[in-house]
Amino acid sequence: MISLSPKTGSRAKRKKSPKHVVVMRAYRFPFSVTPKQHECLRNVLFACWRLRNRLVLDRVQDRKTVKELRRAGQSAKHLRRADQYDAVKRYATQDEGWAALHSQVRQNIAVRIDEGYKRFFDALKEGRTRVRPPRPIPFDRQRSFTYPQYGSAAFIRNGRLHVSGLGDFKVNAYRKIRGRKKTVTVKYAQGRWWCVVTAEIPAREVHPPLPANDPRPDVGIDTGLSALLIDSHGVEYDPPRSWHLYRSRLAAAQKKMARQFRERDFRWLAHVLAALSLGIMPTPHRRFSKSKRLVRQIEKVGRIHTKVVNVRDHHHKKNAARIANQYRRVAVEEHGLLFMIRNRRLAKTASDRAIHKQKMILASKLGPRYQGVANRRPGIGGNSQSCLCGAAVPKSLAERIHRCPACSLVAPRDQVSANIVQLVAFGTISPTLARLAGSQSSCDGEAEKVACESRVLSPERASEASVKRKPSAKRVQGSTVGGEPTTEDHTSGHRPSPLPLAL
Repeated sequence: MISLSPKTGSRAKRKKSPKHVVVMRAYRFPFSVTPKQHECLRNVLFACWRLRNRLVLDRVQDRKTVKELRRAGQSAKHLRRADQYDAVKRYATQDEGWAALHSQVRQNIAVRIDEGYKRFFDALKEGRTRVRPPRPIPFDRQRSFTYPQYGSAAFIRNGRLHVSGLGDFKVNAYRKIRGRKKTVTVKYAQGRWWCVVTAEIPAREVHPPLPANDPRPDVGIDTGLSALLIDSHGVEYDPPRSWHLYRSRLAAAQKKMARQFRERDFRWLAHVLAALSLGIMPTPHRRFSKSKRLVRQIEKVGRIHTKVVNVRDHHHKKNAARIANQYRRVAVEEHGLLFMIRNRRLAKTASDRAIHKQKMILASKLGPRYQGVANRRPGIGGNSQSCLCGAAVPKSLAERIHRCPACSLVAPRDQVSANIVQLVAFGTISPTLARLAGSQSSCDGEAEKVACESRVLSPERASEASVKRKPSAKRVQGSTVGGEPTTEDHTSGHRPSPLPLAL
């Protein structure tokens, strides 16, 4: 039944209902292309790169003009997104490559530039100095172009990716896309083409509210390099290092690719000398043709890198799923990671662990159940350099055992840090560490203290790798020639009776 307004008799104004909170999710699918389609997509990337750099130069010139006008005492405003929309239309009438681009793709390039400058201006207002505005980039850094509206110019249907103006591509859509599809991005990475579809999903479907009587405990988690994650109960989540697994294959493939690139450099130098001798302009090094063997080798290296990334992502997502199923709320220590990357001895291991990516996957999986905690307590100090009791316990990076002189707690330092995180976030500590702290007071003698520390040094592991059972120490493998029969390790049927048999 339609409600009418009593004064005018027309339809009553509709009340606005509150918008539901949504979560953005990205689905990435590889798709195969023919050599002709590859060249077509590369030409589109080249046109997007030229247009992007042109818009950036317009912004740079605009900043100089605004500065000069304001110094002269005149009012001036910077370029806006609408101004660059008009500029994009004007440029499309002057260049065939830009005219061939879809209008949505051209506008999305202007949107990217505008968002970059918004971040730069916001940083200037807040006093942050490390944020820079968009600058011209080389062609190698232009990797993608986006259709901001799914369904009109780009969509996936029946295993085919349709892109307006470029045709259809066979896409490996191995997952069902949930939610409302928003954008389609065509991206070239790791030696192949990818289709990235973003979708909006209601937050209540991704992160349902916790029941009031949830029996799962809360937990604190500390990140590190010896073990990727260790929780406050002492359980380690230590997946295999994917780059380390494929290091030999990757080194051999990259060495072969480097030799082929050196051969290409020699051919380019010969081409430059021949062109200069003839008085013509040589081809730039960036546009010089690659041999078919070099192209195949680049694709091979890209496939190995893709394998490394996929293996790492698989274990990161599996860790996040295990933690999400086992615990109710999760607190994770937040700290910077650049000091690990800048350390030449830790850089490879830190990059292979990808701690920041593991945290991002955990936050995406847990939603409001994820809580970040600072790595320092006010008035006490760093979590790894202090104890639960608040006493300072300085340690070097090589010391992996926490020994507190104030409360006599002896435990792995990562587990203690995880309990400090849990204490700061939820006001509780793990029962495992509480029992361990209580057992320290009963270790009076030196031998008993060593026994307590030996129990501490063997934390539980939540790894997927199977553990091979060690052979029994009693059974010695070897030759039995000239040996005497023994009754050790015999069954009762083969052992001699301890009593003499009756005759």
